[in-house]
Amino acid sequence: MLSLTISDLTVSFAGLATPVLRINELKVSAGETMAITGASGSGKSTFVNIITGLERVRQGHVTWSDQEISGLTETRRDRWRGENVGLVMQEFHLLPGLSAIENVLLPVRLSRAMSNVYAKRAASLLEKTGLGRPDQKIDTMSRGEMQRVAIARALLRKPGVIVADEPTASLDPDNGEAIGRLLVDLAQAEGTTLIVITHDRLLAQRLERRIELSNGRILTDTAGNL
Repeated sequence: MLSLTISDLTVSFAGLATPVLRINELKVSAGETMAITGASGSGKSTFVNIITGLERVRQGHVTWSDQEISGLTETRRDRWRGENVGLVMQEFHLLPGLSAIENVLLPVRLSRAMSNVYAKRAASLLEKTGLGRPDQKIDTMSRGEMQRVAIARALLRKPGVIVADEPTASLDPDNGEAIGRLLVDLAQAEGTTLIVITHDRLLAQRLERRIELSNGRILTDTAGNL
């Protein structure tokens, strides 16, 4: 599991008068579960992009345990993310025509890291998510089932952190509640740090800590680390 430290972070975009994200200091303990909430335009998407290395840090520092990603090149950030971050998105990014287990294993196949160990782990993770047919084609699945596949894929490489961006937003209430509970339970069982960006109040309440962003700044933090 990974800890996160952010210091003196400012993210600005050309044409905008004020920074889209400004965090003086934020610390997330290894193994902590945390929700990031806030209205549209509050900086949540930028936060995800920054902490996962999808976007370069130009001012400030973002450090995961002993690895500061701020100074890494795009190629090295991509490699670090693939090895350490499990991403769960609102849209599942699963390939039609492939089965559930084929989608879970796709990242390790593409990186030429496929092994029997991963094959067994993929089957085990799908079973834990409640999917009884690992060979079922994605095209025949409900949205709730597809999100379960996406969660299994995110956990395959035993990442130090799972970052979930609105994982229940496109699901009906019943599926949303089930997926939220599954995500938290599996992260805790795997000993993985969990950061969830969400508008789902029920999901946010399942997490140990809640931060609200407003205009790119931390408005409230239940840990008191403002």
